[in-house]
Amino acid sequence: MSGPAVYRHLGVSKRGNVIVVRFGEHRIFNEGIVNVIGDELYSVADRPDCRNLLLNFAGVERLSSTMLGKLLMVKKKMEAKKGKLKLCDIGPEIRIVFESTNLDQILDIRDNEVDAVKAFG
Repeated sequence: MSGPAVYRHLGVSKRGNVIVVRFGEHRIFNEGIVNVIGDELYSVADRPDCRNLLLNFAGVERLSSTMLGKLLMVKKKMEAKKGKLKLCDIGPEIRIVFESTNLDQILDIRDNEVDAVKAFG
């Protein structure tokens, strides 16, 4: 089957030269869902037109540690193809997790989607 990829748990759109991903789940905790979301994120990162990837966490309240690992894999995939990854709209609960694991030092986190899109330049 050809045509655009179908994502069950992600909303994928383009803003100029940036691919924006929004999450359909508020709690990304269940291992089965985490694995599917991880695979879907990898397939977005692997797209030939994906040079600038923005993950918008608006509405996401909880993440599992497994999901944090998937985010690092997405970062590696983007770096391998000389692309850029940014995150935005991270709520206070998730921000605490990112800070306690030092992921806030590793990942480029912006306040909101507008700022993040601009930051890609």
